[in-house]
Amino acid sequence: MAVGDGYRNFIFVNPFGNVQHQGTLNKALRRIIRDCNLEVLDKVHRGNVANLTNFSNHSLRNTFTTGMCEVGVNTKAVQEIFEYAHAETTMKIYAEATKDLRKSELINF
Repeated sequence: MAVGDGYRNFIFVNPFGNVQHQGTLNKALRRIIRDCNLEVLDKVHRGNVANLTNFSNHSLRNTFTTGMCEVGVNTKAVQEIFEYAHAETTMKIYAEATKDLRKSELINF
């Protein structure tokens, strides 16, 4: 997907302005996590500090999808925004998000 495809304002782009390849992005994320965790190891003796866990660009996508579901964005809109081929994919994420939200709401009631 390139800027010429009608999409703009990407978060992760390469030097040519095109969407960053997911493999390159995941490699950068792993490097960032590694560097942060190395920095944390230097500070461990000062207190209880947790390491970052591994995650990928797919994790970021799922987090954003879950957030949209939690605030009530129409599931059909979510499906189209994320270009899920099957409505079941959207519904699975939506069901998981709303299940957690229901638990939270019940506890706060």
